[in-house]
Amino acid sequence: MNIGNIELSAPLALAPMAGITDLPFRLICRRLGCGMTVSEMVSAKGLLYKNVKTTEMLRIDDGERPTAIQLFGSVPAELAEAARIVEASGADMIDFNMGCPVPKIVNNGEGSALMKNPRLAHDILAAMVKAVKIPVTVKFRAGFYDDDICAAEFAKMAEESGAAALTVH
Repeated sequence: MNIGNIELSAPLALAPMAGITDLPFRLICRRLGCGMTVSEMVSAKGLLYKNVKTTEMLRIDDGERPTAIQLFGSVPAELAEAARIVEASGADMIDFNMGCPVPKIVNNGEGSALMKNPRLAHDILAAMVKAVKIPVTVKFRAGFYDDDICAAEFAKMAEESGAAALTVH
């Protein structure tokens, strides 16, 4: 299986989870046969403000490759710049989070809240894809509301934005 120009050794990717998918966990999963690892959510703003803890989350070990750093945010220009930082740090891919339902993320218009604003979601993905040479992927939910399943429309939007792959949460 390929994502962009990246070949996975197995069609199995580690799902990113805040507080769980740190570097040691990713290494263990890769050694157990995972074809690709993905970091915890990394704040675009945290990277731009050069937050030490946030920057540390970009650390990648060669033993876990290929790996993606998952970004979150809601401002296209900030996410494009954060994507450049992630690419320069040596990540193989960037995954964009539009799936997190945690109130502190959603209340900032980030994570799954972007499913309520497909135009902004498109602009973010397109800006990130344009900013870097590595593949940009995206994770989103079936829908923000239980009675409004819009994954198919979002998949089309992600493809039009240039996303290399998508995951429906």
